[in-house]
Amino acid sequence: MNDLREIYGDENVLVYFKPQGLETTSDHKKDTLENRVGGIAVHRLDVNTEGLVILAKTDKARTELEVAFKEGYIEKTYLALCFGKLRVSPITLVGYLAKDSAKGMVKVSKNKTVGSKPIKTAIRNVKDVKDFSLLEIKPVTGRTHQIRAHLHSIGIFIVGDSKYGDFKLNRMYDIKRQCLCATELKFNFPQTSFLKYLNKKHFIAKPTFF
Repeated sequence: MNDLREIYGDENVLVYFKPQGLETTSDHKKDTLENRVGGIAVHRLDVNTEGLVILAKTDKARTELEVAFKEGYIEKTYLALCFGKLRVSPITLVGYLAKDSAKGMVKVSKNKTVGSKPIKTAIRNVKDVKDFSLLEIKPVTGRTHQIRAHLHSIGIFIVGDSKYGDFKLNRMYDIKRQCLCATELKFNFPQTSFLKYLNKKHFIAKPTFF
């Protein structure tokens, strides 16, 4: 986990690159991104997803950032190395996501089911690399495992994903790490927000797997 590094910091917020294998936050584990850097994570990356995470340094900043995520003032972009290729690019996927707490997974369906929530994911093909494709992904909604499960629902699998991936291909290529990275953060706070100065910031990080 030597890839942990600070990208930005001021009196209100921190932006860190979280390496794969490190929890963002946890009620059960002491070794988390929050505990290492001393901030309050206002969104999470799955433990096996690497990339940019925003943390608040004050309660005021935490409240403002939580509202910003809810209202869509913060745009996140991911890159994923995948098995399978898009038939159409760019494409915006819509559907419904339901949690299966017993399995610790989610399921995506086209139609609403009991307990499901709407999801929306914008995807663009960046380039094809032999048997793989590099996809740029912008989750319009921010549900648990949304990107991984939404891709799975159309027959595209993130390389190395142990829950929603193609297990046979992972074994065949001897890939043991998940190739998904949160690579960009952009801000569009309203002029009434004390964090509006972040609108001038654009944070970019490169995946370690590509």
